[in-house]
Amino acid sequence: ISVTAEEFLADLDEAGIDVAVVLSDDRTSPAQVAAFVEKAPDRFIGFGHVNPVEAGSEEEVQRQRNELGLFGLKLYPTSEGYRVDDPRAYGAYEAASSIGMPVMFHHAGMPSPGDLLKHSDPALIDEVAASFPELKIVLAHLGYPRVDETLYVARKHRNVWCDISWPYGDVDHPSYLYMLWRDLLTATNLGVMNKLVFGTDYPGVRQRPYLDMLMSVNTYAAHEELRIPEASLMAMVDENVRPLLPPEML
Repeated sequence: ISVTAEEFLADLDEAGIDVAVVLSDDRTSPAQVAAFVEKAPDRFIGFGHVNPVEAGSEEEVQRQRNELGLFGLKLYPTSEGYRVDDPRAYGAYEAASSIGMPVMFHHAGMPSPGDLLKHSDPALIDEVAASFPELKIVLAHLGYPRVDETLYVARKHRNVWCDISWPYGDVDHPSYLYMLWRDLLTATNLGVMNKLVFGTDYPGVRQRPYLDMLMSVNTYAAHEELRIPEASLMAMVDENVRPLLPPEML
């Protein structure tokens, strides 16, 4: 974890955000996330990590909930090199589903040559969502570069959400805002704006500037009918995420 709890909380407060998810990865263990969350349990929600195709992943899912108190899971099929529809992963999905543990997939490309795009194919998520209809699935980074397909998977399945955390390349380039508007317009057309939730990939992207960017997304709307409704934008920050939160934080 590259920031302190105090720094994280200050960043959230600046943006007026009450609660944030803290994610585990290959640099930050589930135990480290659990310890971090304990510093502000009313503000932080911990997500652990397993490789679901490895032996013992089902038991590890249960352990991270029961012993570490982590609420969800973050999975990295692109970086760890597995298909999400691999039958070996199904035990971990079943375990998570049985205890109401949301699963967030890193669902985007990675610039490393060894992180293969085939492992973030939305068609694979389509299979998992259909097989585990009670498993709450969050697809991070809008599925870029397969945003249209990812949004369509969210349209098909009531148990699939997407976040908008850092999908594209240079977050400071003017094209970033245009690309976000374009993809949110597609989501509006598909009727899935209610399935999109706010995220930043903090500390790489801070909360306040990203929130300001989201709320200015209609800069590129050349016609009034191409504007994203402001109520839909605000719902991404609060209302849409409610089905994914721990009951005590509602």
